[in-house]
Amino acid sequence: SARSLGRPELIDAIVNLCTSSGVSPSTLIFELTETAAMDEPVAALTLLTRLRVHGFMLSLDDFGTGYSSMLQLVRLPFSELKIDRSFVASAATSQESRAVIRCITDLGHSLGMKTTAEGVEDSATHAYLQEIGCDLAQGYLFSRPLTPMLLASWMDNYLGRLSSS
Repeated sequence: SARSLGRPELIDAIVNLCTSSGVSPSTLIFELTETAAMDEPVAALTLLTRLRVHGFMLSLDDFGTGYSSMLQLVRLPFSELKIDRSFVASAATSQESRAVIRCITDLGHSLGMKTTAEGVEDSATHAYLQEIGCDLAQGYLFSRPLTPMLLASWMDNYLGRLSSS
């Protein structure tokens, strides 16, 4: 939540949780929406820099739908750009959406960031994302949101499919 930007003790609590549970910070990605990052740039810079120093990954969510400037994008220490679902949902039918997705992917890569497409619901869109080098995809094509119990079952099935292929 953007409200977390004003809570510097949050980082210490997260680091302590990672240490006590044996989770590497580099395996966690924190998302901040473009609008929240730009509304509180000083607080965002402080919090995000501290998270990156501890090794956490940072994702700029909903990129392309807010009002950020390229200057703000390079000032904040993000490691990932998330391509908003509004572009991804129409990728199969819109040349313009495909162009925006490609540009955001290329921009992210040129800045040393990974790119993730949100809202992937069909294999044609997923194939296009793979073709242009988008790093990650998330959406209903892979799974709907899951409770912890259903997630464990989904992971068992997924890992079972991987080991049998």
